[in-house]
Amino acid sequence: MRAIFIDFDGVLHPAGGPVGACLPFEWLSDLKALLSAHPPVRIVVHSSWRLTYPHEEIREFVSGLSAHPEIASGLVIDDEPNEFPADFPLQVVACDPAIGITCPRIKRQVTASLSHTKPIPLDGE
Repeated sequence: MRAIFIDFDGVLHPAGGPVGACLPFEWLSDLKALLSAHPPVRIVVHSSWRLTYPHEEIREFVSGLSAHPEIASGLVIDDEPNEFPADFPLQVVACDPAIGITCPRIKRQVTASLSHTKPIPLDGE
């Protein structure tokens, strides 16, 4: 199964700046649009939010996206690529924290990665 490991701050909404300056998850629709052409892609939360909010609440934040632990290939979308070692086994797509996933370059990288990765069918799907 393919997966995207996704950070929230700087990817699905701007990072930093004054509190209340942006809407949380204001770019979630951009991610949904990218993923709609590439089912099945599962989402794995790679965000410090997972340390603060209960799993059920995070699921509500990103409603409409799927999550699944059986991952065969993946992609990381993060605004801090220095958190990953050079030999990290997955492709890391680095976002500008001010524009996140709305950046056309990021959209092209995600689309290209998903287009070149064959989905692995799940039993019963």
